[in-house]
Amino acid sequence: MTLNQGLIDAIIRTKNSQELLKECLEAVLAEIPVRRIIIVDAGSADRTKEIASFYDKVDFYSRPDMNLGQATKYGLSVAQTEWVAIIDSDVVLRKGWFENIKKYMQEADAIEGCRIDHYSFNVKRETGPNIGWLGHTLIKKGPILPMDLDTQFGEDTIVKFNFDKEGKIWKKIPNSIADHYTKIDNTKHLRTGMIFRPEPQVINVPKDTQILQGHIVRECQSLTKKQAIKILLLVPIYEAYWAFKKNFWFTLAYFRLI
Repeated sequence: MTLNQGLIDAIIRTKNSQELLKECLEAVLAEIPVRRIIIVDAGSADRTKEIASFYDKVDFYSRPDMNLGQATKYGLSVAQTEWVAIIDSDVVLRKGWFENIKKYMQEADAIEGCRIDHYSFNVKRETGPNIGWLGHTLIKKGPILPMDLDTQFGEDTIVKFNFDKEGKIWKKIPNSIADHYTKIDNTKHLRTGMIFRPEPQVINVPKDTQILQGHIVRECQSLTKKQAIKILLLVPIYEAYWAFKKNFWFTLAYFRLI
């Protein structure tokens, strides 16, 4: 595909995504000039497949054997366009998302918009220069295909690290906004096991999740050693206990102590 042809394949990874899949798909179709929407499903037991079947431009692939990173690569291998949009199934693109992003396609290899996370409270997710998110991003598929993305989460950090390493241009566009409705069950994030508390906004992160995140962030140089120590120790006194519990295993993994 050439840029002038203007068509883009969209990749959506799903698992029991019926709550927001309709809104997600309709926003993608309204905002992006899609050739096909490629859904890679991790074995949904709800109405995910049924909802997807209503849309002519959707290709549904059931791959319960794959983790999130593998599903991403599988979707890229199926895609036929140079640029692909990787959109999370709980993300709803706002009007103007693609119009704000497309102007940078001539000068970048990945263009990441902004998103607002909706929990019981709203958090605008600002990212630093070394961190990238794939759930609301337009990106060239070619550089990603050779990467090892065999991971349940953190695949976006790996992709961003390799893009930086290879001198690829990753643009961040704050006025291209998507709404992210992450799946929370009684304050627990279903995919990672993180526990959210609205007052104050603190998170309990399971040991295994912290360890995997710590290793990925260290290897991809997303944080400096100073920043890794800071998120563990330099917090207000009233949040010290929760901050330590939230980041203890992550920090040990980052410094290769486990």
